[in-house]
Amino acid sequence: MSESLKFLEDIARFTLRHRTLVSDIRTIRRDFLDVTKKLSVPSLVKYRESRTDIGRSNRFDVGARSSVQAAILANCARAQQAARILEEVSKSADKQVSPPMKRIRFRLYDLEKAFIAHLQRTFDPRLYVILDERYASRYRIEYIIPLLARSGATMIQLRAQAMPDRTLVRTGVRIRRALANPAVKFIINNRLDIALACGADGVHLGQRDISVVKARQIVGEHAILGVSVHTVQQARRAQRQGADYLGVGAVFATKTKTDARVRSLSVLKAICAATHVPVIGIGGINDKNYRTILKAGAAGISVCSFVFEGNVRKNVRSLTQKRG
Repeated sequence: MSESLKFLEDIARFTLRHRTLVSDIRTIRRDFLDVTKKLSVPSLVKYRESRTDIGRSNRFDVGARSSVQAAILANCARAQQAARILEEVSKSADKQVSPPMKRIRFRLYDLEKAFIAHLQRTFDPRLYVILDERYASRYRIEYIIPLLARSGATMIQLRAQAMPDRTLVRTGVRIRRALANPAVKFIINNRLDIALACGADGVHLGQRDISVVKARQIVGEHAILGVSVHTVQQARRAQRQGADYLGVGAVFATKTKTDARVRSLSVLKAICAATHVPVIGIGGINDKNYRTILKAGAAGISVCSFVFEGNVRKNVRSLTQKRG
């Protein structure tokens, strides 16, 4: 159990850089150490038969973990199982140990849930592609979504304000199924109900939509929540309420939303400087100007019409090469 907890702490500290997780794990480790002080560990160690243990053979080893998430979940399970064994065995051997081990076991369940919530809200904002109703109807979902993911899109948003709800849900479900790579996140624009219905990874909210706080209560801790902001004040408020990323624009004149007010690069720079969550530039971005957005401090760019007008694969790749 100690080994699993140490592994989880190192992952939380060095890979995820998550202060709360590190603090929680250290508290559990400290409480477990207090429990072991009630046991005569040296007297127990002498009964360990490591040389003849059948588990020593390599044939019992699990193959390489497919991802950091798989390793985290495996070690959470390992720690939970160890806690359960100590809890049950100590019921007859040492009744002082069983109750605190039960409490630790349930805290380990909470810890696993916190890890999963964080991992599901971890995303790469570099290339955020918006699929609106025009292009959702022009291209077959089962073709265009895998193509976008293979070509370098890191997030895909479905924005279809004029689409009937039933069609919107069906389209969202098809996108969810077509996204084989869990690292590419699927976002629904505005509609929390549609996002929940089709299993999207998150929702993007506008300034006139429900607040981030209320949205979080509805969609839960696992969902990614983005917010469109136009001023430093709006950006700070969204960040304070728990937004996972901010969308700023339109940075350039755009054909997608003709009524969108163009914001200067100075506004984008100011918002990037005033916040610590990822900022994504949106509006009129193409292969000629996207570097300007990144140099202003944005973590990523959001594109729509540029990607879908012409060769989609070529257009996406033109935004992922020689960045920075």
